[in-house]
Amino acid sequence: MNPFTNLDAALATLHQRTSSSRFGLRHFKQCVADLGNPQLQLKVVHVAGTNGKGSVSNYVATTLELANYKVGLYTSPFLITHNDRFRINHQPISDARLLHYINKSLPYWESYNISMFEIDTLIAFWYFIDEAVDWAVIEVGLGGRLDATNVVMPKVSVITTIGYDHMDILGDTLPEIAFEKAGIIKQGVPLVTFNKDPEVFEVLEKVAFEKAAPITLTQAIETLEDKLFSQRFKYRDETIEIHSGAHYQRLNAALAYEALKLIQVEASALDDAHILQGLSQAKWPGRFDAISKDPLIVVDGAHNAAGIEALVENFEVLPRPIVVVFAALKDKDTESMLAILDAYSNHVIVTEFEFYRAQTAKALQYQDHFEVIEDYKKAIATATSMTEFGTTVVCGSLYFISQVYNTFVVKERE
Repeated sequence: MNPFTNLDAALATLHQRTSSSRFGLRHFKQCVADLGNPQLQLKVVHVAGTNGKGSVSNYVATTLELANYKVGLYTSPFLITHNDRFRINHQPISDARLLHYINKSLPYWESYNISMFEIDTLIAFWYFIDEAVDWAVIEVGLGGRLDATNVVMPKVSVITTIGYDHMDILGDTLPEIAFEKAGIIKQGVPLVTFNKDPEVFEVLEKVAFEKAAPITLTQAIETLEDKLFSQRFKYRDETIEIHSGAHYQRLNAALAYEALKLIQVEASALDDAHILQGLSQAKWPGRFDAISKDPLIVVDGAHNAAGIEALVENFEVLPRPIVVVFAALKDKDTESMLAILDAYSNHVIVTEFEFYRAQTAKALQYQDHFEVIEDYKKAIATATSMTEFGTTVVCGSLYFISQVYNTFVVKERE
């Protein structure tokens, strides 16, 4: 394959290399081994879980940056452009550099039969090494055990909440899914997680014991103050303030807090004040994010039943009426997600967006009273017309939120 001369063509070709049939670590593991395992040069914080991975990663990266470390952050999917997946001190990779690394990776695409995510992961390793980052915060793409990122040797591993998602690949039961997430646990490497579901924690604890990986569990969280888009809570005798009203972000902040405390041994410039300041300053777009205050439009990347349950916990603080605009991927448990949203909102509009895995709006109309508006821009406009003093909540898929964000935030700024 000839080198690409422009990024759009490169990305169009790269995006064609997405297939669940490619899921597995053998080819990519061989690829990086033949390249001398460059990823082992990086100091890594590795984050897995069903929900909250991106938020925890962002909390950790923001805090390390405040302590004057150069931090690489690799997350997926992207919110605005593909470049967003690769950040250094929160600045996305430039078009020229991304094109350079895509072309650099070309010889390995077919010889190792690697997927888009594996190519992206290799690019992240190269980019972070070339830029001599002090720390790399690496978010798992899917699962953990067989994920491309699982070739790293982290300083600490973090496993966030575990719920039902990607069951066609990860398994039908929570213990099966937990086993896949636990695959990131490495010999002797500390694990940060929490104990909410005994059948999940039993799996994590067993794997950690086998790997002699010490476990740090999050502790009790005491609410001090709840506001619409900020909150304060007590954690380990510290008062923590975060700029998100989402209750689920408390646990994510606590997980990040514990991970940061563990790496203080190696990150000697990182003190406790940095941790509190970093948690307070961190912002992660697309998660209980108000993209408009008047009318109030909140977008959230909740894309499975557990994520939706966490989202609706915050409906009690949102002005009513609440109208939900929902779109999702075909392989999600959309009926369960919509049943939850229907119970907690005043009206549900189902819509769709352009993506090869997206479900049609008609297929999402599980109840007769769900309103079908296929054009998501019209769906959001309709919702806001119904919520003059209330809230429009847009959710169902991070891919959907990405398109909404590009339409209603990026284009308005331009």
